[in-house]
Amino acid sequence: MRFETARLVLRSWTPSDAPSFIRLFSDPEVRRFLPPMQAPTPESAAASIARRAAMEAERGFAALAVERKDTGELIGNCGLQPVQRAGPEIELAYHYVKSAWNQGFGTEAAIGMLAQAFGPLGLEAVIAIAFPDNVGSWRIMEKAGMRYVGQTDEYYGLMGLKKYAADRATWTTPS
Repeated sequence: MRFETARLVLRSWTPSDAPSFIRLFSDPEVRRFLPPMQAPTPESAAASIARRAAMEAERGFAALAVERKDTGELIGNCGLQPVQRAGPEIELAYHYVKSAWNQGFGTEAAIGMLAQAFGPLGLEAVIAIAFPDNVGSWRIMEKAGMRYVGQTDEYYGLMGLKKYAADRATWTTPS
């Protein structure tokens, strides 16, 4: 999968992206709001990239690498994935290197991904979740046109997450 927004290219991860994957998911500030996990190794990064490719081949979507158009720098990860709980929910998830924070890249990519979800991918609904103190993440959800539906304890074994949702029938591209 590949598509572009005004400033970004969202594309499938490739094996050569492993160093960028490791850089992204090794940063303690990025990992602070993720379920507990080990920092990636070259082997685990390669396995994660391979899993994303397999999911994309099977479902037509996955988490994508996010590059800046102006520099070509890989700055993050944004995409769709089945949420880890019972049921058919699809989650919008994203993570960015700290140097890309507070520049609107997360919102831009999220809006692009929701447009893909409700357009070419034909999905009916997408959710997103965040820790309550991860203000940057839930602000992306709000700016991307998702609606707050409340707190939940249903995902990843974590308590008190903020849940947002968007659906094909009511979501419109924010201006």
